[in-house]
Amino acid sequence: MAGPEGSDFFYPLSPRLTVLLGTMFMRGGADDLGMLDYLNEDDAFSVREKAEALKGLESHRRAAIIAQEIRKQFQFRGLVGLDQVDATWLLAALRGEQPVTIGVILAQLSANSRAKILAALPDPIRDKIPAKEEVKKVSPEVTKVVRQIFESRFVTMPVPPAEPTNFFFKDVVLLEGRELLQLLRALGIEELGAAFLPVGRRKLAELCQRLAREAAEELVAAVKATEPRDAMSLKEATSFLQRMLRDLRLDQDRGLTPSEAKDHFQRELFVKAGLFRLAKSCTGERPIFVRQLAQRLPRGHGRLLRTYVDQMTDLTELDGAKIRRLQDLVLTRVERLAGRGKVNPRFLKFQFCYWGEEEDPGAQASEPMDDGEGELHEAEDEGYG
Repeated sequence: MAGPEGSDFFYPLSPRLTVLLGTMFMRGGADDLGMLDYLNEDDAFSVREKAEALKGLESHRRAAIIAQEIRKQFQFRGLVGLDQVDATWLLAALRGEQPVTIGVILAQLSANSRAKILAALPDPIRDKIPAKEEVKKVSPEVTKVVRQIFESRFVTMPVPPAEPTNFFFKDVVLLEGRELLQLLRALGIEELGAAFLPVGRRKLAELCQRLAREAAEELVAAVKATEPRDAMSLKEATSFLQRMLRDLRLDQDRGLTPSEAKDHFQRELFVKAGLFRLAKSCTGERPIFVRQLAQRLPRGHGRLLRTYVDQMTDLTELDGAKIRRLQDLVLTRVERLAGRGKVNPRFLKFQFCYWGEEEDPGAQASEPMDDGEGELHEAEDEGYG
């Protein structure tokens, strides 16, 4: 599929970078690209990519696209991209602020984000927040300063494309928070499957006893579906399982019933494992993308994702081929979830762009593998928690 044109040509640049690039070309184009050296590395990289694409267009086509986009950007008002940041991040950033400051920020958010934040605020603070009509009396200069200070605490989120276009791995950041949680659950089961294939059925059975029946069946199916090239080594699997089960206990200390406690345990386990696989897939990606992805998730999950990404080089060995394979598996799961309605079906209209590398014929299968009768060979009995 051809690259995005018209309204989606500048995707995924932020509005600020879009206006900068458009202005540079209106003034002279390639002659001014040296100015990008004054941007931070991530922004400069993104703008240069789009600049090269613009240079490849015919002059009249380039002028029309730039004029249309500049007009659209100057018609836009409000907090750039903050409605795409999970409300838990916004709430944390508002902690300690005066009620009037909170009111100024909330007045510029969507009704959905505003409602989530208000519901989470303590009653004494919420009762002091001025109504939206009162906030309008605050001078525009003060509102602008408050907005800029608040925005500086986050990385700018990409503006979603107006029409279906190519869908690369980095575009998982377009998924809604609830959709990302569905993706994390699925990725977590797959990652656990890749770990239990070499570990063996005894340890798998032990964990399945701590899961609800449906979840246990999903995990067993994931183990059997894992391809040898995707399985972990025994050493890596043991370390991974120890890390995943650390601090996860199946108990009723929270006042939960046994059924509720089991559900909580498996939900936390699957999401935690999913964050680990997603972090592996993000290895080598630009830091701004990781921060954007983290901001789409609940704050606790997002911070754990960033921690895993920062530690990944010490936790596992990943070469370029393995990372590309992991990214393809993430895209495959997004496409399947969209087909099942767990992710917005509109993404099925996008062109999913896979690396599509062929399996190395010289690669050795990880042991053990399914013996053909639905059971797994037994590996060394090493404990993991």
